[in-house]
Amino acid sequence: MQSTESLSRRSFLQAALAAPILHGHGRIAPPVPAPDIAVVRQDGVATTLLPLLRGHATAVQLMFTSCTTTCPIGGAIFERIQMSLPDMADRGIQLLSLSIDPGADTPAELSAWLRRFHAGPDWIAAAPLATDVPKLTEIFGKSRDSADHSTQVQVLNRNGQLVWRTFSLPRPEEVAFILQRI
Repeated sequence: MQSTESLSRRSFLQAALAAPILHGHGRIAPPVPAPDIAVVRQDGVATTLLPLLRGHATAVQLMFTSCTTTCPIGGAIFERIQMSLPDMADRGIQLLSLSIDPGADTPAELSAWLRRFHAGPDWIAAAPLATDVPKLTEIFGKSRDSADHSTQVQVLNRNGQLVWRTFSLPRPEEVAFILQRI
């Protein structure tokens, strides 16, 4: 017969494994719905986040266009993902750069960001309202590497739910592999 102590440890571990992983890496179980917040895309179109996500396997990066440290590396990672998946549209895959500096990241700045990394039509950039930035960092995480935002890539399923989180500054091949299987 098992002791009460081992049963309570087992119960604790089972509960911990069942809880959503919000700031680690790997599979997110259960999936976490993305917040349906207002965003403005690089083309100036105002919408909400969920319609941008639904129907696509989406890789999301938090960024800001004036960043000179990790954000350009993240942009280069997305550029390489895009190059490795030339049939993204046919597969229902997209990339989404979400700004955490909506005051400065206007549609013109977001468009320039995408041009800098040779973004194709299946790579979108968008900025939320300033009041919604905490909702993004709550779901998509802060990083040990950055005081502002995570340098991980978040992968969402076709229902707009977070299902995978990579290590910081992942290999593009890893993200492409995951996107093809979501």
